[in-house]
Amino acid sequence: MQAYSLDLRQRVVRAYEQGYDSIATVAERFSVSVGFVKKMLSLSRTTGELAPRGHGGGRRASLTPKQRQLLGRQVRVQNDISLAELQTILEEQEGVSVHVSTICRALAQLDLPHKKRALPRRNATTTREPGSGGVLRK
Repeated sequence: MQAYSLDLRQRVVRAYEQGYDSIATVAERFSVSVGFVKKMLSLSRTTGELAPRGHGGGRRASLTPKQRQLLGRQVRVQNDISLAELQTILEEQEGVSVHVSTICRALAQLDLPHKKRALPRRNATTTREPGSGGVLRK
């Protein structure tokens, strides 16, 4: 979700400081919440700075780029390797213990499959003979 623009923040504070409207009316006029108006007023009084702050950064990645490369190499060498086997390899070679869902996300970021077996694609023209017990014909 995007932060409200600096312009909107300044207009909200100015509208309230002019003294004609209550906090609730200002919030309604600018289509923002009452809490947002209160927060902007508080920021204006304490710091005088209304600019939105940067993103906090989020959680640090569980796997390093080196560990992701290891996963990529393993999947390319052995394409039917399971997530549990990759988990064991990471524990043994890198000393890191992560959940299989973390490995699955890492493989998705590398555009690699995470299924145990890559099934061959069926040809659209291939059909089964009725009564043939599933024998294919082209």
